[in-house]
Amino acid sequence: MPVKLKPSVKKYVRDDRGKMTSKWSWEHTTTAGTSTVELKKILEDKNLRKKRNVIERELIKRNETL
Repeated sequence: MPVKLKPSVKKYVRDDRGKMTSKWSWEHTTTAGTSTVELKKILEDKNLRKKRNVIERELIKRNETL
């Protein structure tokens, strides 16, 4: 399972009129599904320690300079 940047969120499906339904799905925030600009912003945060290496590897995979 890929490393998640944020906790998973339960998203409720809306109908055609925009009303909430009882159907839902999980939304996971992973490094592969996050934009490069957002990853760079997260990497610049000084409070981040644990996931710094994972984000750096993802940016290297995308051929971005650090």
